[in-house]
Amino acid sequence: MNHPKDDRRSRRTRQLLGDAMVELMLEKRFDDITVQDILDRADIGRSTFYTHYTDKESLLMSLIERVIHQLEEYTIQAGDNYHGLLPSLELFRHVQGHRRLMQAFVWGKAANIYTHDLQRKLSLFIEQNLRSLFGDEAAFSMPLTVLATYVASTFLMLLRWWFDEDMHHTPEQMDEIFQKLVMPSIQGAMK
Repeated sequence: MNHPKDDRRSRRTRQLLGDAMVELMLEKRFDDITVQDILDRADIGRSTFYTHYTDKESLLMSLIERVIHQLEEYTIQAGDNYHGLLPSLELFRHVQGHRRLMQAFVWGKAANIYTHDLQRKLSLFIEQNLRSLFGDEAAFSMPLTVLATYVASTFLMLLRWWFDEDMHHTPEQMDEIFQKLVMPSIQGAMK
């Protein structure tokens, strides 16, 4: 969303509104959150809210775009130094570092919107890596899009499980589980 102003005060206002939304999403379903709830939590006036967003859905989409953008940037940066399928360890570390925000999306009502878009983007990233690591689809016994989607959905399933387990496992342990789940499937899919 293009914001009318991008000065420090506007960024701070958007941050306060976003933080309020995240806190509320951890407490109740998105459908039960009202604009007034957000305003009360952020201690912001109604006209200020509508200067930045058209409704609570546009605020949510802005938050989702921000999280996806952060993960994309992190994946690209880690990908430059990573010559594998997915920089999963780095992603688990990143998620742990942004736990509260990620938790709102994994557990919140927005989870379906967020997960679908993130899975699509992760799948494309993984498919590109599969091509560069192993060559074209002829090297596999199934379409690469199927394999990439499987790997991405496994990663996202593990994220949800990790949050359900209150993140008791380290990022390194999570990455080990991820590798044990996906690597046999990738090897099995190779001709």
